[in-house]
Amino acid sequence: MEEGMNMYPTHAEYRFTIVYRGELAPGYPESYLESNNLFMSEHTGTHLDAPAHFVPGAWRLDEIPLGHLTGPGVVVDVRDKIGNNSDYAITQQDLQDWERQYGRIPDDSILLLRTGWGEWFWEQGPQAFLGTDTEDVNLVHFPGLHPEGAQWLVDNRNVRMVGLDTMSPDTGEASAKAPLVHRILLPNNVLILENVAHLDKMPPTGSTVYAMPIKIGQGSGAPARVFAIVDGRTSTAGLSTPNWAAMLSTLLILAVM
Repeated sequence: MEEGMNMYPTHAEYRFTIVYRGELAPGYPESYLESNNLFMSEHTGTHLDAPAHFVPGAWRLDEIPLGHLTGPGVVVDVRDKIGNNSDYAITQQDLQDWERQYGRIPDDSILLLRTGWGEWFWEQGPQAFLGTDTEDVNLVHFPGLHPEGAQWLVDNRNVRMVGLDTMSPDTGEASAKAPLVHRILLPNNVLILENVAHLDKMPPTGSTVYAMPIKIGQGSGAPARVFAIVDGRTSTAGLSTPNWAAMLSTLLILAVM
């Protein structure tokens, strides 16, 4: 996270203030100290949405079971279908097309949808990534998941989390008007990851994904360190005994920066 990063127009901008950076006693390097203050929205950078974000009485961030934050990684690449269509919504058919090639989406998995938006546009600023550099949410455009696709996942598959390389699982247009994907996934304790990076380095299957948010008491979301261990030992069959040597050599960080 850094100042000037892309933020949803209604969210507070991330601010980083240096409190102290230097020697407490000049001329004595052993007295060196760094300390900083942060100000930000819960929903900043690569972050996780807790069910309470949209559902009264549901899990807040500090109530999510730790086991719910990891699972077999599934990456569905829909870039060819999306092209340059900033309003594209990923359908049930898109998910079923992936399954015909790679097999059924495994239970307890973390489903990551690769639109290409993150790798193409993140570094180009809000105009490219969000469709606008203004605070007018009606001008926001980016791809997302279709509500019918979200409902199909809830009804027919048992995923723990859905993540995208965009600002929201809803399309940009829907985020401003009717964020139905949030309202379908979160009541069913399907967590949401937003602004996931480096999906170009992820295989379709064969990884274990970990999404570790800051544990904010009563939080509705939090920045998360998302990483994957690509060990070839996870698949549609589910998790197996980990190969720690392989894990340590193939760890991918999926945070924005």
